[in-house]
Amino acid sequence: MDAGTFFNTYRRQIIVGVVVFIMVIIGFSAATYVSRIGKVGTTFSIVPSNARITVDGAPGNQGTTWLKPGDYTVNVTHPGFTSREKRITVTADKKQNVVAISLTPESDEAKKWAEQNDDQYKKNEEFGAIEARQTGEFMRAKYPIIKSIPYEDPYFKIAYKIENNDSITLTIDTQSPRYRYFAVQKIRELGYDPTDYTIEFSDFRNPLDRKDV
Repeated sequence: MDAGTFFNTYRRQIIVGVVVFIMVIIGFSAATYVSRIGKVGTTFSIVPSNARITVDGAPGNQGTTWLKPGDYTVNVTHPGFTSREKRITVTADKKQNVVAISLTPESDEAKKWAEQNDDQYKKNEEFGAIEARQTGEFMRAKYPIIKSIPYEDPYFKIAYKIENNDSITLTIDTQSPRYRYFAVQKIRELGYDPTDYTIEFSDFRNPLDRKDV
C-alpha cells in the first residue's frame, strides 16, 4: 500500500489523531503557562546532582523551578556529605535567580566520588559566581548605602554584612563611645537615616548588663 492509498484509507483516523495531538500540546502549554503566572524561574545547581533538595520543606529539583517571589530556606542533603542550609530571596528584580550549592564530602566513599567528579565542583563555581553577582546587584539597588561604604577614618570604620541574602547590618568598628556617635552622624552625612538600618557596634558592652566575675 502506497502512501496515498494509506492516507485515503485511514484519512479520518489520521486527522483525528493529529487534532488530538495538537490539542494535547496546546493544553499542556496552557497549563504550564498558568502554573507559572506570578512566579519567577529559579535555577538550582547542586553537587552532587542527585542530592535531596527541599525548599521550605517541599521537595525541590535540580535545574529550573518556578517559585513565587519571597524568602525561602533551602536544605540539601546526601549520604556521606555535609548537609547545607541556605536562605534565599527569589525576586523578579534579579536578572537571574540562581542557587548554587556544593556539598562537602565526609565519608571516604564521598571523598573518592568528589575527587573523580572535580569537574562538577569547578563548573558549579561558575554558577556560584553568577549567584554572588546577581545578589550583589540586587542588594546595591535595595540598599544604596552599600555604594558609600566601607567608610574609614583614623577613629572609626563603617562597613556592612549581608544577612540571609536579603538584608544588611551596618557595622561600626571603634572602641570609643564618642566616636560611635560620630560614626552614626557620618551615616547621616552620607545621606542615609541610621534608624533605617540595624547597626552593630564592635567591642560594645551594655553598661546595664553587669556581671560579676
